Amino acid sequence: MRKLIIGLALVAGCSSGGTMRGNPAPLVPSNDTGALNPYAAVDQFMAAVKAEDLQAMGAIWGTPDGPARDQMSQDVLQQRELIMLCYLKHDSYKILGDAPSMDNTRALSVDVTRKERTHATTFTAVRGKNGHWYVEAVDIQPLTDFCAKG
Repeated sequence: MRKLIIGLALVAGCSSGGTMRGNPAPLVPSNDTGALNPYAAVDQFMAAVKAEDLQAMGAIWGTPDGPARDQMSQDVLQQRELIMLCYLKHDSYKILGDAPSMDNTRALSVDVTRKERTHATTFTAVRGKNGHWYVEAVDIQPLTDFCAKG
């Protein structure tokens, strides 16, 4: 739970650009959560953001213990997802690559584009106990002007 909170503190636009890989993200069975790999986790998370689908976001955002939707109250989950929507709403995105990170996670470098602005940021993906991957955190610092008023 602590990592989820830390991940959200860092978080305090499926894409017309898609990923650079060119392959569609492999899907887990519809009644399961997470994704089959770190790239698919980001693809599915960003598709949920673009669709403003809070339920789908809660199924792909999580920790090694599983999806966020199973780790907090619905009210808290919805509040946090709405904050993420503000920063991550996008016209397109592109996954540039990934690298191993601490605690058996993967750090994915992602360009996020909204209107005429593109910012590079980092998504952290983590493997859950079910073997599927979740978006654990997003560095929103580079995306702050996406959510600025005015």
